[in-house]
Amino acid sequence: MKKILIINGNPALQRESFSEALCNAYGEAARQAGHEVRTLKIATLDFDPILHEGYHGGQAAEAHIVAARDFVRWAEHAVIVYPLWQFGVPALLKGFCERVFVPDFAYSVTAGNPLQAALLKGRSVRLVQTMGMPAFLYATVFGGHGCKAFRSLFRFCGFRPVRATLLGMVEGPDRVRRGHLARIRALGAAGL
Repeated sequence: MKKILIINGNPALQRESFSEALCNAYGEAARQAGHEVRTLKIATLDFDPILHEGYHGGQAAEAHIVAARDFVRWAEHAVIVYPLWQFGVPALLKGFCERVFVPDFAYSVTAGNPLQAALLKGRSVRLVQTMGMPAFLYATVFGGHGCKAFRSLFRFCGFRPVRATLLGMVEGPDRVRRGHLARIRALGAAGL
């Protein structure tokens, strides 16, 4: 059994997004399988998503960012669900990662070898990216660059393995969404 952190990276506040439905499906299946689950919905967190001075300033971490780091420390596996927006991750999710995965928490800037800088080893992550286009089109024709960049962040911080699940055509027929939900439930039950 694993300690699993589910992060809903969709910034939607006034509607239940498909990302939320996927998070709920994964979480329910994981709990039923005996995994311990915690969740974060970044749209409800109170934090400044802009790293104003880069990593050279003294920007204090808000309470929700401190709590998010505690959740990451606690987790053995993380699942981050988010929509593809302009071929990348939503700005709020990127800002969340810039504030949470900082030097001296996620990686060391004093490590002599960048391959030894990771401070979050011993954890795995699954990125679940939804999109309106077919997933194979995003991955092959457009190169899946947004997901690749996101994967690199987690590898650099020590997460292994870093897996990505691309779910396409989410604005399509209900049967497509039902199929995606079933796939995510299976991953939740397996703790993957």
